[in-house]
Formats: sequence, structure tokens, C-alpha cells
Amino acid sequence: MSSLSSRLFLALVLIAVSLRIFAQPVKTEHVLAELIAEPTSVQPGKPFTVALRIQHAPHWHTYWRNPGDSGLPTKIQWQLPAGYTAGSIQWPYPKRLPLGPLTNFGYENELLLLTDITPPANASGNVTLKAKADWLVCKDICIPEGGNFNLTLPVANEPGPASSWASVFKLTRAQLPVTAKAWETRSVVDGGAVKVTVTPKAGTAHQPKGLFFYPYLEGSIENAKAQPVAAKAGGSELTVTLMPPVPAGLKTLPGILVSENGWGEGSAKAIMVGEDPGQSTAIPTAFGGGATTGGGSGNAASVAPNAPAATSNLTFWAALAFAFIGGLILNLMPCVFPVLGIKVMGFVQNAHEDNAILKKQGLTFLIGVVVSFWVLAGILLALRAGGEALGWGFQLQSPLFVTALAILFMLMALNLFGVFEIGLGLQSAAGNVSGKGIYGEAFLSGVLAAVVATPCTAPFMGAALGFTLSQPAHIAILVFTALALGMAAPVTLLSVFPAGLKWLPKPGAWMATFKQFMAFPLLATVVWLVWVLGTQQGNTGVMQLLGGLLLIAMAAWAYGRWGMQGGKLATAASVALLAGGIAFAWPGAPADANIRAADGTPQPGKLPWQPWSQERVAQLRSEGKAVFVDFTASWCITCQVNKRLALHDEAVVKRFAEAGVVPLMADWTRQDPAITAALAQFGRNAVPLYVMYPPSGEPIVLPEVLTASLMLAELDKVGPPDRQAAR
Repeated sequence: MSSLSSRLFLALVLIAVSLRIFAQPVKTEHVLAELIAEPTSVQPGKPFTVALRIQHAPHWHTYWRNPGDSGLPTKIQWQLPAGYTAGSIQWPYPKRLPLGPLTNFGYENELLLLTDITPPANASGNVTLKAKADWLVCKDICIPEGGNFNLTLPVANEPGPASSWASVFKLTRAQLPVTAKAWETRSVVDGGAVKVTVTPKAGTAHQPKGLFFYPYLEGSIENAKAQPVAAKAGGSELTVTLMPPVPAGLKTLPGILVSENGWGEGSAKAIMVGEDPGQSTAIPTAFGGGATTGGGSGNAASVAPNAPAATSNLTFWAALAFAFIGGLILNLMPCVFPVLGIKVMGFVQNAHEDNAILKKQGLTFLIGVVVSFWVLAGILLALRAGGEALGWGFQLQSPLFVTALAILFMLMALNLFGVFEIGLGLQSAAGNVSGKGIYGEAFLSGVLAAVVATPCTAPFMGAALGFTLSQPAHIAILVFTALALGMAAPVTLLSVFPAGLKWLPKPGAWMATFKQFMAFPLLATVVWLVWVLGTQQGNTGVMQLLGGLLLIAMAAWAYGRWGMQGGKLATAASVALLAGGIAFAWPGAPADANIRAADGTPQPGKLPWQPWSQERVAQLRSEGKAVFVDFTASWCITCQVNKRLALHDEAVVKRFAEAGVVPLMADWTRQDPAITAALAQFGRNAVPLYVMYPPSGEPIVLPEVLTASLMLAELDKVGPPDRQAAR
């Protein structure tokens, strides 16, 4: 081979090798993310450093390990070849990111999150490192993003040259917190604040400026409050306000202390105060913070400590009775009220007309409800048979279903307001009982009532549905049928025995006002559905849905204003706006599973929720602590009512603290097989479910509808910590 061709071949090899050390970047509108390496080759048995590099678009940011008042830290999950191990993320010190009354901690511009990788001693050939990263990027809105990365490096016995990223790695290392050699640091809790002191050792003349303390633990301090600095013993003391209520016994708070002009030790600007507790940023039980409701962790097949088997103590006939009673009570639930209210309005309109038509219509309504429950039960049983972990209300875990339901209720409300009218339209489907097509309309009323009932779980209903978990399909279908009959019974009986309708006023001008009034419960339901979608898709999903609903409202207005008069152009424009609104509202990719229904900010007067997992329950009980678990979901209205009226009652919150009971939240807003499995262990497949775990012994299942007095009585049984120890 000639000298020229040899050099050309060598150059091509070097180019190929250099290209292999870069991962394929992930580019979005807000960040450019890629996996990069500090060396150009790997030596067997010797650790090396790689980094997730995030280049933010101007004014966009991601978050530190403790994100502050809102946000989520970036996560990296490694998939490494056998023998390779990855360390924890090495976080550069963050900057403060004010947002109104809140303050977050994060990064802008270029960011490297370093991780040390250790290869085995017998490594050879080439190694491909794979990682899945997820981050939350925010500006005026927050968008969950992520990507899959891979990085291939050659393995060589001798160290290769540094990569072109070496200078950036060096700069990032200068931003990592270090152990201060020339300073004494400590943090001491003093009342409602933590005093962070830094004192120079002999021979240190540097004067730090612009000090700020960042705690490792999320939700532990008032992030937005100033941290006044005072001179003390030749050094400085910061007063950092703790998040109330401050637990008795809290002595210190670890974190990092940042000085704008460094510490006189090289280029380091951040020093560590106290011991790093590791990568966990969970809010400790001591602080009265909001819950991190990101769903349960752990294996779906794991068994809760002392949990009962997945069976029910109900007999078949008791399950049927419970299902029927639960169906009756569903009519009183707020998720069913709007549709039934429109149906009753239709009855009022026809109360003094042909009773035979009214009876047939009521029976058709019943058929619509029963068939809908059969379809729902069939889908649920089929998916379960295919291995899916699903339960009652599973469709509300789908952002697409929530979006469709919000659009439907919006159109129904506009129809009731009189913005537009269509012959067999949305209002007709919900309640108009006169004229042609009345039986089809009654059937659709039953279908709609069944659909909107699924987010609700009434008393007696949870136990009845849980009975179906251990039963063959035909028994489960019978239980669902009893539930449907209970729900349809009031409307059907009112139509079959219409004597009571004679007491209602005759149709008149008041009907128009009543019709428009009934639109407001529908709009309230839309507001609730938007909130549910926000817990699933974040702010982006909310913006998309609201923008889509705006276009759909314009379509309804244009059709009512001009299309109903035969205007073809207006009708075409209405159809285009409707299609555009649906397309705009259509949910995109699922949000990060850690988007939280609560922002994690401690909320005075509420329980200090922690995220649930089977492992967390076992750990707390092994420490001799009592545990209360709330199996809940954002779309479960019964759950939200129980929180407001019982769980966050002032006396109940106080008694939780006195009794030393740790509240855990298992959020089922998004599908979570671990939570579904835990529900099944208690013979349930629906929320709410409330379980009290004493420090020892069997767990206690509480009723589905809670009261403050009931909770106080249960907490009294558990007793204060000293009584628990005595047991």
C-alpha cells in the first residue's frame, strides 16, 4: 500500500472512530440533546465519563435534582453491556429561576449532566452504551420531552486522545459542588429556619459574595424567600426559611452553598454542606409538603405486606345487591347529573302528553344503559384476558377519551344555550323526547349516561366490582348488568309510572330558562375534564384542548348564525372549523409519567402526601410506623370530594401528625399496573380505596365515602407513636 493511500486509510479510520463517539442527537423545538464522551476510547477496568448534553433554546430551561417550587429533575436510565456499571448523575450547581411568586432551580443555555461509567477488566472490542433520558423543559409553559440515546466507543489498552468535548467537561467539573478544604460548614435548624454557617479556616483570606443555599431535599425550604446573610465568627451565616410545619427533631438540612465569586479554591463556586443523601429528592414525611403523585413504583406483581388475597368475601347475591345499590347512588354523583338533568327536562316537557310514549322511551333508555355497560364490561374483560391491568374507569386514563368527552360536553352546552340547533343533535340525544326518532334519542341518552358515569365509584359499588375479579366472565357480566339496572332504575320507573310527573309544572316559557341553566353543569364538567387532562398531559395538553374548544365554539356559532339558514359557505366553514378544532385538541404523545397532579409545593392545612409504592409501605412498617394509603385518580370525583371534606379537614390533618401516621398517595390517573395489582390484592378494581396499615397486623379497608369523624375514629385506633410502641 502506498504511503499516500496508507495515510488516507488511517485518516478515514480516525474519522470513523471520532464519529462513533457521538450519539445521534435528539432535536426538539426547545432543546438539542445528545450523549457525548470525554475520552475517545475506553480502557478495560478504568472508569470514564460520559454526559447527557442539553443545549436549551433561548429562555428555556430544565431542572436541577431539586427543581424548587415546580418542575421535575432530568432522569437517565442506562442500558449497559454485561459488566459495565453507571454511577449517579453529577449535577452542576443550578441557578434560580423566578416564576411569579415561585422560584425554581435549574439550567439554561448549555448543560452537561456527567455520569461515570466503569467497564469490566476484560472489556474488549467496541462498547455501545444505551440510555433513555426524560426531561421537563419550560419557558412560559412546560413540555415533557425525552429520547433514546446510544454511544459507541472503541476499547483500547492505552489511553486515547481527549475528545473535542474535553474543554466542556472541564468547565462542567468546575461547576460541580466540592468538599470545602479551607472552610468549615454546617446547617443547624433553629425554629422555623435553618442557619447555614461557613467559617474560614486559618490562612483563608477569601471573602465569598452573593451566597445562596440550595437544599438537596425537595419541598424543605421557602424557595422564593430571601436568604439574609450576616457576619459571624469571621465567616457568614445565612438564615434560610423552612417550609412549615417544621418537624420536631429536625436538626440539620444538607445541601450546597454557592458563592458568586467562588471560594478561593480553584474555580469551584459550590461547596457541600452536610452529607449528600443520594439522588432521592422525595419530600420527607417530616415536612408538610404536597404529594408527588406520580403513580406507584415497584413491580406490578409484588405483594403488599399483609395484603389480603385477591378474592372477595361477597356472595353472588350480595354482589348483585351491592351493584344495584351502587348503580342507584350513581345517579346522585356529579359526573352523571348533567345528562340526567337534561333527560328530566325532556320528561317535564312531555309529562302531560302520551304516557305510552313516555313508558317506551324510559324502557329504551334502560336498554341503552344496559347495553353500554355490557360493552364496557366486555372490553374490560377482554383486555384483562389479554394481560392488561385495568379497572373501572380505565377509559378516563386515556387522554384521547378525556378530550373527546370534553368536546362532546362543550357542544351539548352550546346546544342548550341555543347557539345552534340540529335535528337529532346533541341535546336531542341527551333528553328531547318528542317527535320522530324519540327511541333512538332515548337509547343514546342511556349510552351517554353510562359513559359519563364511569369516573364515579359509589358506595357498595367498589366491593361489587371487585367481586368480578375472581369470577368467570358470565358472572362478571351479571354484576355489571345489576349495576346498569340500578343506575337506570329512577329514570325508567319515572317513565313507566308517570303519576309523579303530574306534580311538575306544565311546559311554558320557563322551559327555555331551565334549558339554558342546564348548560352550566355541562360546562363545569368540561372544566373538570380539562383539569384531568392537565394531570395527564401537562400544560401543553391543556393549551391544546382549550384552543380546540375555542375553534369548536366558533364552528357552532357560525353554523347557528348562518348555516342553519341554508348558507352553504357558512356550513362549509363550520365543518372546517370543527375539524380544525378537533385536530388541534387531539392529544399528542403521552406526557412523562412523572407529571404531577400536584406541583409538589407544601400546602398548609393538607396532608403531607408521599408517593406510594409497595416497598415504601414495607419500609415504613418495618420502622414501626402506621401508614394510610389513598388509592385515587384525578378523574375520580368521589376521591376529590373525600379529600376536601374528610382527608384535608383541619382536625384530621392534626390527628395524622399526632398519631404519626404516614399518608401515601397511589395516583391511578394514568394507567399503572402496580396500582392495579395492589387494588386487586384487596379485591377491588376501582378507586377510591382507602387502606390503613397499623404498625403490625392486618391492614384495614375503610369505606369508599369518608367523613372527618370516621377518619378521626380510625386514627384514634392507631394511636400516637408512644402507644404504637407499647403495642
